[in-house]
Amino acid sequence: MKGCKILLACGLLVCFLLGGCGAKEEVPTTTAPQTTTAPITTAAPATTTTTTAPAPETTQAATIVFGGEVYTVPEKSGDMLFTDDPNNKFIRAVADKYGVDASLLACIYKNPSSDSNFVWQFNGQTDANGNLIRNTSTLKYVYSISADCNTIARTGGLTGNDGMSITAGVLLMQTTKQLMIPEFQDQLNA
Repeated sequence: MKGCKILLACGLLVCFLLGGCGAKEEVPTTTAPQTTTAPITTAAPATTTTTTAPAPETTQAATIVFGGEVYTVPEKSGDMLFTDDPNNKFIRAVADKYGVDASLLACIYKNPSSDSNFVWQFNGQTDANGNLIRNTSTLKYVYSISADCNTIARTGGLTGNDGMSITAGVLLMQTTKQLMIPEFQDQLNA
């Protein structure tokens, strides 16, 4: 149980690093003998900058109650960027290591650079016009990649895991489907 709580906390940390958690998700919390739901909340952005270029986002630390225990997610700073450019270094790393067609891949990566980089592989399903369908139902694998591209782990949730446990894989897959993809759906459909 303690391992699951740690993985959940790590997953929520990833979520906050990616920026899309906010007050959208609710995490169940239990107190004996009744069950209640406590929303995840973040405070207003600590800084506001008006510039023509995107400024790094900073949020204050959030407190999450899960399973009767309190977890603190550290402050988030930086931006997540999206690309489906086949020449992106993270997409190239996945395509080279796993022999995947780069046209099936999309990437979100951390700016400034960190080890919180993800490549999504879609199953290749197309619509009536021949356009690739990229959404939660066509997501096949999620790859987690270090900033230097030397460490790549893959998950398909319960199956297809390489360098990732089933528990961590399911958590990453669900976080991706519920939080990350909706955050970048406009870019995926472009």
